[in-house]
This record gives sequence, structure tokens and C-alpha cells, in this order.
Amino acid sequence: MAYIGTAPTAGQYRKLDNISSSFNGSTTTFTTQVGGQNVSAGTPSQLLVSLGGVIQQPTTDYTVSTNSLTFVTAPASGLSFFAILMGDALSVGTPADGSVSTAKLATGLTVDLTSGSAAAPSLTFDANTGLYSPAEDTIGFVEGGVEAARIDSSGRLLVGTSTSRIVEDLLGNGPQGLIQIEAVNSDAIMSIISAGTADAGRCGTISLGRHRNSTVGATPTVVQSGDALGAICFAGGDGTDMRTKGASIACQVDGTPGADDMPGRLVFSVTSDGASSPTERMRITSAGLTKISNNGGSGSGRYTNAVNHVVHSSVNDDWAFAIQHTGSTLPYGIVVEYLNASPNNTTNNFLRCDDSTTVRASIRSNGGLANFSANNANLSDRNAKKDISLAAGTWDCIKEWEIVNYRYKDQPDDADLNLGVIAQQVAESCPEVITVFSEAKDAKLAVLDDDGNEVEPAQEAQPEKLGVKEQQMYWMAIKALQEAQVRIEQLEAKVAALESA
Repeated sequence: MAYIGTAPTAGQYRKLDNISSSFNGSTTTFTTQVGGQNVSAGTPSQLLVSLGGVIQQPTTDYTVSTNSLTFVTAPASGLSFFAILMGDALSVGTPADGSVSTAKLATGLTVDLTSGSAAAPSLTFDANTGLYSPAEDTIGFVEGGVEAARIDSSGRLLVGTSTSRIVEDLLGNGPQGLIQIEAVNSDAIMSIISAGTADAGRCGTISLGRHRNSTVGATPTVVQSGDALGAICFAGGDGTDMRTKGASIACQVDGTPGADDMPGRLVFSVTSDGASSPTERMRITSAGLTKISNNGGSGSGRYTNAVNHVVHSSVNDDWAFAIQHTGSTLPYGIVVEYLNASPNNTTNNFLRCDDSTTVRASIRSNGGLANFSANNANLSDRNAKKDISLAAGTWDCIKEWEIVNYRYKDQPDDADLNLGVIAQQVAESCPEVITVFSEAKDAKLAVLDDDGNEVEPAQEAQPEKLGVKEQQMYWMAIKALQEAQVRIEQLEAKVAALESA
């Protein structure tokens, strides 16, 4: 049968330490010890006590309570003392079902261990590995003769040596791997799973935090703007240790916090080749704005305030931003959409191009293109063209165009009249300059979820809208003008001939 500690021997009695030196005729209660260590008698009958050579009667002459012996009459000074703590009868048989449960143990079973030390644990698994008590209401876990963790009197689990129980700081300046999962030939994985259907917001969670009270476990004091609240760091072996970071994701206070008010930003940092620590490359602010930079800042200039998404680059002779589309069938580029407004003016631009001096070009919300005069350019190099031939005459085509004045339907009634053509009318004589401006759309019903909430709004049917290839029309007009010039010159020659005849 297995025991905690050394297996006891049935019938082994212990002689109590002599307490006669404390007899003074007035003190009645004394501590029972063997070799300076407290021992307890379960009942008065478990003690055989002699005072002045006279055997005392249990319960009548004395009582016991844990490790206290109390005489009914205080022993007089000079009386001799002798006591034996008798052993309990022990059953060393194996339970019929082969198990030991609390029901099979004596009520109130207590194992009284010494406090021990890190070098000599009171409960051991080998010579220098086990448990001990470094302080009242505290359990210490010993590995290799050194305390590796403890549960303190506040119920906190402290991991690490007694001189180093802190987590590594954001930049890796503090101690390393206080809680470590390491595996060989497999992934080291920690899985946190939340189960149940009661609350859709419940999930596996890792909560990182920080306060400014320097006393562990004390009431948290308010943090300040710029304080790091938590970080996830990514490190790799560099041949020396695992403390050099390749990247980090940190949460920082992004404003002035208060009661139930904690503005925060996420900061994404990576380590450049040749560098030893991460540098900020992107952040998401408390306002939901993204700041991307290649040099550790959040950009500069007029668009770095709190209301802009910013991409900042300091690389010379290269583009600051590129979008690539890998689709091979009907790819699309960038769309700018005003969801709740239709400004249709010259100031609320869809696109604006600035240099360090002024605005150089813009695409206006009324669809107009604005730039410095005479700066438009189209590729027209001979080396970029093939199948080159003289264009046919355009006189008969152009003369059929009806040039009209009009306003678009979304323009106010007092807006200046526009000058142009109607695509359907031009198509009758020159279909080659007509294009589809927007495809027709069928009507769609609103899409609802299972609870009847609108996921996608209803859509009215939209007819196909046509556009004209105005640049081609400009060249056609120039071609027709050339034809007109030839005719004019021919007429001038005929008039001159008649006048000279």
C-alpha cells in the first residue's frame, strides 16, 4: 500500500518532549511536540501522561485539542513529566475495489509537513524537485533546486524565479519565455476554444492589459495616451537566443482614457534587414483610420490629420502605392463612391493630384477633368502603332450630327446649358463612335435574412446608357475640316480662274 512520505510502522509510539520546565502552578495548557515539531493526538486516550510519577486519567485529568495538552489542575513547579503518544491501529490491507477514496479515510485526515525550502522541499519527487511553503498561505513549486512558480496568499499564480516574475516588455528589453510551449518535429500549438450557443459574442480570448499602479494586485490606476496595453511579438532563433523580434502587433492608448473609456490604436511593426528591433509600418487609429508608412512615421503634410487614411513613402524614384489585379476575365480597378451624397460640383473631387506647390489635376464630382492647360497627352508614337493608313473621309458622317443644348437630369433648372450631341442620333450615321456607358440592370427584390432584416436593398430596373467616344469625334471633325479646306481651296482656284478670264 502506498503512503505520502515514509510508510508508518504499526505500534510505533513516540515520546513527547519534556515540558516540566514550564510547570509553575498556574499554567494549564502546553504544546505537544516531538523533537521540536508540533504533533497532535486525536483523542485524550491516545496520550499516556505521567505527572510526578502518577499516571493521569484521560478526559478527567487532561484534555487534548490538536497539538495542545490542557490539564484540569495546573502542574506544580518541580513536578516530573513523561508522556507517550500512542500509535493508531493501522490496516495495511488493500481495499476490495483497489482504490482509496475520502470515504475510506479517517475523518479530518491531516498531513502536517514542514515548510521546507527551495533547496530542500518538504514534499519531493526527487532530491531537488517538489513543493514547499515559502510563506504563510503560499505554495512554492521547485524544479532543479530553484523555485520555478508559486501560488501566493492572494491566489495568484506567479511564474518564474523569485527575482524575475515579470513579462517581457514590448521592445524585448525585459526577461524572456516565462510561459513556454516548445515542441520537436511538430507545431507548438496553444488552443483556446469557447463552446455553446447562448451568446454569439463568446469566443476563445486572450486578454492583455496594463495599469500604472506599481503594486501587483492593487487597484488599477489610469493609463496615459501612448501607453502600450499589450503586444504580440514574433521572434526567431538568431544563433544566440530567441529574444530578437521579427515583428510585433501592439495596442496603445490613443487619446485620453477615463472611466469606461479606453481609446486604442493597433500598431504593426516589422524588423528591417540588418536591424535588431521592429519599426512601426502601419497603424489603425481609434478613429478607424489606417496609416501606412515605410519609415516608422504616420506620414507628413496636409493629409496626416485625424480624418484621413494615409499611405506614406520615403523611397526615391518609385511609386508610393500600387494595386495589382490578377484576374484575367473582365478585371476592374478602383472605385470611388459617395454613398450618401451627390455633390455634382467642381470642389468635391473624386481624385486630386497635388505636388509640393499646388493642385495639378483633379477629377471633379460633376465628372469634369481639371488640369493645367495644354498638358493632356495621348500615346501617338509611330513605334506604338500598326496597320497605319490614311483615314477615309468623314464629311458625310459629321454633317448628320445634330449639335444640341441640354441639361442633365440631376442638374438644377437654372444651370448653364451644355453643348453636345445625343448618342442615339449620332449612332444613325456614325455607330463607330458610340459605346456603352453603363450596362442595363434588371430589377431585384430586397434580400432579407432569417429574421426579416434587409441585407441588400431592392433595385429598380436600369436601362442601358450610351456614350460617345469624344476624342475620336475630335479627330473626325479635324478630318472633315481638312476636307472642307480642300474644297475651299478648289473653289478659290475656280473663282480666281473666272476672274482672270
